[in-house]
Amino acid sequence: MSIESQPAPQAPPPTDDQTRPRYLEVWGDTVDGRDLAASVVIGIVVSVCALLGATALFNSFVTDSSLAEAYALLVGIAACLVAGVVSGKLFRPKRNIAVDSSEGDTVGDVIRVLQEERQGLGSVSDLPAQTVRELKELDLYDRFVEAETQTPETGGRS
Repeated sequence: MSIESQPAPQAPPPTDDQTRPRYLEVWGDTVDGRDLAASVVIGIVVSVCALLGATALFNSFVTDSSLAEAYALLVGIAACLVAGVVSGKLFRPKRNIAVDSSEGDTVGDVIRVLQEERQGLGSVSDLPAQTVRELKELDLYDRFVEAETQTPETGGRS
């Protein structure tokens, strides 16, 4: 009996798109580099066009040129805001918020630690209405009620 060994297939070498990172970190947020570049271009084009157009328009009928330039700058700033809104609509966030499946276990661990403390977990019925509302919004109320009915194996209140 002979066993023939064949080398495992190699993955193709990465292309140029695969070597460059797709996402960048800017001011503490993660953004797509292409979307950021397109947004910058949109912002430049819209604001410069608005500034130059407003300068020409205001210089044609406003006698004081410094006042015309001030109005044109205001139009340019408004155009920057418009460009930001347009970019925001064109390039939606790419965030996928996923809840880790082990998060439920982590909450259970925290509740067990609270039970084991000297003062114990306490009673859900003693909580103020606002706290009960917040626990229900976070889907934690039932976990605490369940933990209250169970007696901990070590320590805590009985």
